Amino acid sequence: MARYPLHLFGLCFLCLISLRLMHGAPAVPTKEMIDFMRRFGYLEKGPTQAEALYSGEAIIDAIKHVQKFGALPQTGVLDRRTIELMSAPRCGVVDVMQHDQSLRHRRYVIGSESWRKRRITYFIANWSSKVGEDAVAKFMAKAFGEWSKYSKLRFVRVYDPSADIIVGFGSGHHGDNYPFDGPGNVLAHAFYPYEMNAYGGDVHFDEDENWKENSTHLSEGVDFYSVAIHELGHSLGLAHSPVYSSLMFPYYKGIAQGTLDYDDILAMYQLYIQNPHITDEPDWMYTTEASTTVDEYGTVTPAVPRLPDLDSEPHYPEPDPLPTSTPALSSTTEVYDIPITFVGDYETVDDHISRHHAQSPPPTSVTTPPEDRPPAAIPSYVPVPDICSGSFDAIGLLRGEIFIFKGAYLWRLTEKYRIKTGYPVRIWQVFRGFPKTVSHIDAVYERLDDNAIVLFSGRFYWVFDALNFLHPEVRPLTDFGLPEELRRIDAALVWPKNNKTYLFAGDRFWRYNDTAGEMDEGYPSSMDRWFGIPNNIDAATAVASGKTYFFKGNYYWLYNNERVRPERGYPRRTGNIWLGCR
Repeated sequence: MARYPLHLFGLCFLCLISLRLMHGAPAVPTKEMIDFMRRFGYLEKGPTQAEALYSGEAIIDAIKHVQKFGALPQTGVLDRRTIELMSAPRCGVVDVMQHDQSLRHRRYVIGSESWRKRRITYFIANWSSKVGEDAVAKFMAKAFGEWSKYSKLRFVRVYDPSADIIVGFGSGHHGDNYPFDGPGNVLAHAFYPYEMNAYGGDVHFDEDENWKENSTHLSEGVDFYSVAIHELGHSLGLAHSPVYSSLMFPYYKGIAQGTLDYDDILAMYQLYIQNPHITDEPDWMYTTEASTTVDEYGTVTPAVPRLPDLDSEPHYPEPDPLPTSTPALSSTTEVYDIPITFVGDYETVDDHISRHHAQSPPPTSVTTPPEDRPPAAIPSYVPVPDICSGSFDAIGLLRGEIFIFKGAYLWRLTEKYRIKTGYPVRIWQVFRGFPKTVSHIDAVYERLDDNAIVLFSGRFYWVFDALNFLHPEVRPLTDFGLPEELRRIDAALVWPKNNKTYLFAGDRFWRYNDTAGEMDEGYPSSMDRWFGIPNNIDAATAVASGKTYFFKGNYYWLYNNERVRPERGYPRRTGNIWLGCR
């Protein structure tokens, strides 16, 4: 069996040598050239060492197609210009789709089906520091506007990671199985509508490129707009065109004037004007200018105060001196009206319980192994964890804002899913009075009935009321009807489908009725009921739009509340899309 491919390779090699002698030019492609022709669809992909299985005719035909899509004479010979073309800056989308040759007789090439609607949303997940957010937003809006003129599509920028098209920058392996190759060669790639499910329409730019605004020469940098308007053609369903003047020509041509070629207009006409499968009527109310207007979500003023911005204490505080005495508590004062006083910064949770409950009935007895207790002291400096790697401890929609917890820190997101200026900060800097000895939060949620915020860590939980005051007692998980042997929960959320509170731990979950203050009957239940969601999740939350998300590692799932399963194409990378990491 081992001799067959070697023998066949020898025949192909002799065939190519004869070609070299006939044409007087180098004709034997290197492994890198074979890889190029496979990657961009000129040769069918096969197993390792499959170059031994290609006939001389197949190689010549592939070279001719390479030359065709590079606007070179189709000689089938690997001359200098053809070899240089294979290393030229270009788009990462394939040129020849082996599964569909029926449209090759046209000038333009349809790569996939169209969008089935006329209102297309897009979300700019991150941007390159070489260009900046404002420039990326401006040029993306301009590019969308050009395609809108000939498609009757309306493109709307939203600040929601469930948008139809997600625009982002990444380096190397960036989560979609199509890694970038560093500076040069592949500049960007995009996905056709509905391709790879949730990736459909997305546009990814290689962060390692030297992106510039209005660059007139490649030596100055890669012109961002010229690449963006090309990639959006793929997002709308167009494949590469061998016509040099087309925006869909696969190779970088330098700065573009930003107008569609006749070739591109014909493709848009077929995909979106003549298409009978787009059932909704064109939105004639919107002009091209309106189609590029940024949608701003109105800021909803909550019925209760937002969480405070920052505590005025230092970022990494030294331990406070212990007071000489502790004020006595009045026997007539209700426990929730006790002033928030802590004996130093580093008391243990058990000390905190016993001190604040000295004149109250003792809480439910909980046997707490030493490893479950927060440490008696924490260092004055705690390294900030890498939020871009995912693995959140908790995430929650609190007073209309998204908060992410990891280690001793929290991150606060704006309405545009951007990290708020000044963050991360230590947890106690926002949740004032929260014990500084607690090293992390396992789960968090906001109760619907009274807008109180519940924070979980280990076997315990704390409550901040609607006025942002910490209820003085720390309570055990058993208050929720959870088993005493449960060491921690993984996540908590109020599910918009029924407004019930769900608590997750390992391969089980519970449904809790906050109004009645008791666990619903029939729980715990298996995580199998949350179809498509893994066990041992890290975090979960619902957002202001009513959408539900689950997180584990550096991946997240968008959950369809009506169909009770994840949306197609999930999970996706968390850091790139939720936080704008590159």
